Amino acid sequence: RADALAGLAPHLPEDLLGEALAAAREIGNEYHRAEALAGLVPHLPEDLREQALREALAAAREIRQEDYRAKALAALAPYLPQELLSQALAAAREIVDKSDRAEALAGLAPHLPEDLLGEALAAARKIGNKYHRAEALAALAPHLPQELLGEALAAARKIRDEYHRAKALAALVPHLAELGYPQEALAAAREIRDEDARAFALAALAPHLPQELLGEALAAARGIGWEDARARALAGLAPHLAALPRPALSPLWDETLPRLARRTRRDVLADLRALAPVLFALGGAEAVQETFRAIQDVGRWWP
Repeated sequence: RADALAGLAPHLPEDLLGEALAAAREIGNEYHRAEALAGLVPHLPEDLREQALREALAAAREIRQEDYRAKALAALAPYLPQELLSQALAAAREIVDKSDRAEALAGLAPHLPEDLLGEALAAARKIGNKYHRAEALAALAPHLPQELLGEALAAARKIRDEYHRAKALAALVPHLAELGYPQEALAAAREIRDEDARAFALAALAPHLPQELLGEALAAARGIGWEDARARALAGLAPHLAALPRPALSPLWDETLPRLARRTRRDVLADLRALAPVLFALGGAEAVQETFRAIQDVGRWWP
């Protein structure tokens, strides 16, 4: 019934929306009642919308099963006015299960006003499970104002498990650079030990780095041992390196190629594919062809 009402909502004339709202209110199950009301809300006239939202939020808060409560709160978040968002955040903070609380916070994060983001960050920091804390911090990261970003970064750095710390840091790093801290962002990316997450962070950071830091980012990327992760980081950096003036790019390439060549032939081919825009910027299509041909020529002596 909830699915049917939500599916009908975009097609109903205004004089029938009141009947649909009455039908939604009669659904006994709190989750499905909240689901039906959330589906109707975007299509209701203003005089019916606010009361429907209050009822939907009340129904969501009454849902006993916490994963359903988290889903209902996240579904309502885009439509809630500020005074109801504070109630939704309070409901999210009351969720005991760490996974469900993280899901609710993640769903609310993009819609919270700045004065509520501090509360959401505090709730994320209190999540005991390292995986779900990282998940909540990563969801909040793109929406945090400058004054809260330092707190989020400190919280991410305190996560003991390397993989989950990396996940949170990788989400924070690009936003840190966007807000005017590129050197700090690059330092945070370089401290990530998990190579896959470090590659992700470096690639995400690349568009936000000033030219003078691209060399440091390139050094961090070429130091990644795992072939796939290294190629991903290099590919993320390549378009931005290629845009450098040739006098700035040539020394970086002269330093990079010998370091890449210390690995196996397969590694170098993957790295050069990722860095093809840089080769092209230095010497056009001919330089790309000659480089790959040279590697083929020496292939029999190169494992």
